[in-house]
Amino acid sequence: MTPLADKALRILAATAIMSAVSWLDYRTGDQIGLLVLYALPVAWIAWSVNFTWAFLLGALNTAGRIWADARWLHHFSHAWIPWERGCMRTIVLSFIAFSFHQFRRDLDTKSLKLRQLEGILPVCIACNRISDPAGRWLDLESYLRRNSEAKPDARLCPECSAIRYQ
Repeated sequence: MTPLADKALRILAATAIMSAVSWLDYRTGDQIGLLVLYALPVAWIAWSVNFTWAFLLGALNTAGRIWADARWLHHFSHAWIPWERGCMRTIVLSFIAFSFHQFRRDLDTKSLKLRQLEGILPVCIACNRISDPAGRWLDLESYLRRNSEAKPDARLCPECSAIRYQ
């Protein structure tokens, strides 16, 4: 399965889950909110697809909830209450989508850096410089600064200290 087809299938599945939760939410009435159940597919799409699709899924859900609020026989004390509830729902679902998407991006970035440092490093046998992915030859300290969070601390090992300062 291609990555695009996989993403489309995930979005379709999340939409189906959202529809089932929306139906359940509609059947339970206007006094019970099932926002936590809506958060699960939004978080899943933000994690596995991207923020844009998760946001669209949350916005579609909000529009559906505002429509359902308008269809109930119960009337709110103020006409703006369904809109306020919709705005709050959009803010909460957007925050969840953004948080999961950002966490995934940070995790992917750190995993890439870790893979770079765990892999085989092309080292010059004469000067001990390291080649970066762009083909530039850097000394070890520069390479570590660019490709990791490590901060080299220049020290002298006991053997070299004994030889150098006898």
